[in-house]
Order: sequence, then structure tokens, then C-alpha cells
Amino acid sequence: MINGLLILIEDQFAEGDVIVVDGRGGLVEHMDLRLTQLRNTEGSLISIPNSAIRVVENLSNGWSRVDLGIVIAYENDLEQAIRITEQVALQMYREPAWREKILEPPEMHGVDDLGERGITLRIWIKVQPLQQWRVAREYRRRLKHAFDQAGIQIPFPQQTLWFHSPLEMRIQGLSPEETHRLLHLMESRLEARLRERDPVANDLTN
Repeated sequence: MINGLLILIEDQFAEGDVIVVDGRGGLVEHMDLRLTQLRNTEGSLISIPNSAIRVVENLSNGWSRVDLGIVIAYENDLEQAIRITEQVALQMYREPAWREKILEPPEMHGVDDLGERGITLRIWIKVQPLQQWRVAREYRRRLKHAFDQAGIQIPFPQQTLWFHSPLEMRIQGLSPEETHRLLHLMESRLEARLRERDPVANDLTN
């Protein structure tokens, strides 16, 4: 009860806020001196004794922020990708429907990381409380379309193998030359069978 009283006096959170307590988050549906109840995104009601609350993340107090790390492939034009990422956010900020939700011009921080998958661009968008998810979803949708139009590629998992010496495939009992001739013969026969099954592909090949 003392902890619940301190929560109320210090205005740590209130009913209607979205908070995270010990990794469990949701909308505060009810709170009193003894208990706090959260409704998570799956609709489950989570009851937390106020005595168990030590650290609280309030996602809806005063203002919120969209913090996005946009990963692009190394093959892209970096300056073009940065420019498009910022322009899409600025366009949303200037539109009346989104201007009410976005409090300040977006902050483009540029290259945030050079990782294995690609280059991470960091952008911040300051928004009204509880609007960070709606703004982020719309921004991602628009950015995907803008990247497609500009030919900016988003990386996908891939792996490159490097060998210090050339690889040789060898069939037991055959010399390297005999193995090579056998593999070439098998490849030729496979191509011939494919042409027999697909006359259209045969015409295109010829």
C-alpha cells in the first residue's frame, strides 16, 4: 500500500497509460493502493502487486518517440538512402493529418551501424503519447514504397564462403580427369531431358 501511495503521489503512471513492468507491458486498466492491472496486446489481463513494482517504463507520459533503425544493403547509394529516409518523414510531418501527431521535425542521425547484414540508418520522430506505433507503421509503409521506386534494397540473410584452395569433386575409383568428363556427360544428358520435357524452353534456347 505504501508503494501504491508513492506511485500516485509521484505520478509515475495512471489509468490509460501504457507501461512496462519487469518485461511485461500493457495498458493500465485499473490501479489502486495494492494492485496494478495491465491489458497486453493479446488481451490478457496482468495483475501486478504494487509491492513488486521496482522499475516502470512509462511509454505515454508527456510525449513519445519513434526510434527506427532502417537497415539497407551495402550495394545502395548511401547518400540517396539517407535523403529518402529523411524526406519521407518530413513529408509526413508537413501533412495536416499527421502534423497533429508529430510534435517536431524528424531528426535524421545518419549512419548508426555497419553490421553484417547491412548499414543501419537511425531516425527519431517525436510524437504525441501513444501515437508512436501508428506513426511508425505509416512511416514504414511509405518508406518501403519510396525505397522500391528508388531501387534501394533492403538486405536479406546471405552467407559467402571463401576457400583457401580450389575445391575438387572426385568420385571414388576415378581420376580427376575422368570425374570431370563424367560430370560433364551427366550435365549434358540432364539438359537434353529438360529440353524434351519443355519444348517452349527448347525453342527459347535455340
